[in-house]
Amino acid sequence: MKLHPLSAVLRGLQRGVLAASFVFFIFGIGSGALSNVVDLPIDLVFVLFPLAFLAGLGHQIAYYYRFEYELTPDTFDIASGVFGRQEREIPYRRVQNVDITESIFHRFVGVAVVSIETAGGSETEGQLNFVGADEARRIQREIRERRAAARGETRSGDTAADADAAATAEAGDDVPGAATTGTTPGDGATGVGEPDELGRADETDDFGTPSLIFALSSTELVLLSLASFRAASILVFVVGLPVAQDALLSLVSGVVGVPVDPGTIGETPDLAFLTALIGLVFVALGTWLVSAGLTFVEYYNFTLGRLGEDLVYERGLLQRYSGSIPTDKVQTLTIEENVLMRWLGYAGLTVETAGYSPGQSNSGGAQSAIPLAARDRTMSLARDLEPFGELEFTRPPKRARRRYAVRYALAVAALTGALWIVAQFVAGFTLWYVPAGLLVAVPVAAHYKWKHRGYHVGEEQFVVRNGFWRRQTRVVPYYRLQTVIRSRSLFQRRLGLAHLTADTATSSLLGRQDATAYDIDADEAARIYDTGRDRLQASIRERGSTAG
Repeated sequence: MKLHPLSAVLRGLQRGVLAASFVFFIFGIGSGALSNVVDLPIDLVFVLFPLAFLAGLGHQIAYYYRFEYELTPDTFDIASGVFGRQEREIPYRRVQNVDITESIFHRFVGVAVVSIETAGGSETEGQLNFVGADEARRIQREIRERRAAARGETRSGDTAADADAAATAEAGDDVPGAATTGTTPGDGATGVGEPDELGRADETDDFGTPSLIFALSSTELVLLSLASFRAASILVFVVGLPVAQDALLSLVSGVVGVPVDPGTIGETPDLAFLTALIGLVFVALGTWLVSAGLTFVEYYNFTLGRLGEDLVYERGLLQRYSGSIPTDKVQTLTIEENVLMRWLGYAGLTVETAGYSPGQSNSGGAQSAIPLAARDRTMSLARDLEPFGELEFTRPPKRARRRYAVRYALAVAALTGALWIVAQFVAGFTLWYVPAGLLVAVPVAAHYKWKHRGYHVGEEQFVVRNGFWRRQTRVVPYYRLQTVIRSRSLFQRRLGLAHLTADTATSSLLGRQDATAYDIDADEAARIYDTGRDRLQASIRERGSTAG
C-alpha cells in the first residue's frame, strides 16, 4: 500500500524549497570567498535555484512511489528508500504503541501521521507520513487487534467472564473481585464509566470502540493550565522579552520612582540590580502564562478509555494526538501534585512503560494517564493499574533536615559573597547584601523539603515521595525492579544517611528520574536494600510458577 498522494506533494515542496535555499546559501558564500579567484555570474543562481528545487521535489516524488507498507498476518512491513532500500518487519507482539498525529492542516486536508513504537526502542520504529485519516485509524485498529491476538488477549475470554459474572449476579451471589466503588458522571465526577475504574464493565464487543474512563472537563482543563509551570516555556518568553522591554522599564520606574531607560540604566548599578530582580519576577509571570497556554492547547479535549488490555487517549487542540498505554508493560506510576494542585485537592497520574514512555515522540516524556482530577479519583485509577494499599510514609531522619538547612545557608552565603566581590569592583553598587535576607527563609525551606520526602515499603511495591513545589509519589512494583542501588556521599556517611534508588526499565530513559528515597537512615537503607532484592526474587518465582 502507498502513502497518501499529498505526501509526495507536500514533502516534495518542502524538500524542494530546502534544497533551493541550500544552493542559494552556498552560492552566496562561494561567490564571496572566491571573488578574488573567479567571478561567478549572478545569473548562475537563477539556473541552480530551480534545478535544486526540482531535484528535491523529484526525490520526494520518487520516495513516494518507492515507499510501501503492508499489514501481514504476523508483522507490519515497511519498504522505503530511493537509492538505498530499507525493509523493516515489525512484529505485532513487539509493538508498544501506535500514535496518530493530526495538526490543524492535517485535519483540514484529511491526512495524519502514524508512528509505530516498539518495546525497548528509544526512537520511532516506523512512521507513515502521511496517510488518509480514515486509513490511519484503520492501521491503528488493525495493529492493536493483531497485537492482542499475538499476545493471547482475546475478546472471547472477556465475554465469557462477563457472562459468568452476569449469571452469578442473577443468582443473587456476590461476584468475587467485582468493583464495589466508583463514581458515575451523575455523582459529580467527570466523564467516568462505572463500576470499574478501567472501564472493563463498559467494554463493548467491538474492539475498535474504547470504553470511556475519564474525560477532562473544561473546569479541570483551566485548573490544569493554571497549575502548570513548564521550565521550557521560559525560552518562548525570553525570545519575546525585547518586545516587552518598554513595559518592563515602565514597571521598574513605577516601583523605584525614578525614570528608567535603556541608555541610563547601566549608569546606576543599584538601579540595574533592582531592574534585574523585577525582571526575574516579570519573566516568571510571563513564563507561567505561556506555560498555561501551551498546557491548554496540549490537553484540550483530553479523553482516556480502555480498549482490550490498553488504555487509549486522545488530546490536543492545534495538534491532535491519539495513542495507547499498554497496561501489561507498566513499570512505574507517578502521582504528581504541585502546590496549587494540593491546595485544591487535585492530582495527576503519569505512567511509564517498559522501554518507551508513551508520547515520547511528541513531548519527550512519559504520558499522562490522567492530567488532572480529584486526588481520590486519581488514586483510584492508580490502584486499578497497580493495586496498593494505604501509603504510610516514613520521613528521613531529622538530621537530614539540618543538612538541607546548611546547604541552603551555604548557597545564600555564596551568592551574597559573590555580589560583595562585584561591589568591590563596581562603584555605586551598594545592594550586594540583599540576598542575605533569604537566610530568614532557610529553616522554613529546609523543613518543607524534609516534610515532603519519604518512603513506604509495602508487600508488593516500593513507594517514594519527593518535592514540595512539585511533589511526586512514585509507585514501583517489586517485580518491575531491574536493580536496587544504595549510594552515600562523603557528607552522608558522616551523618549516617544514604540514598536508595529503585531502578526500572524506564528510569534512565529520556532523562526520567529514578524512584529514589533520599537521605534515609543508612542502616534502614541497607535493610530495605536486602528486602527489595528478596521481594523481587519472590515476585519473579511467584509469577514464574503462575505462568507455568
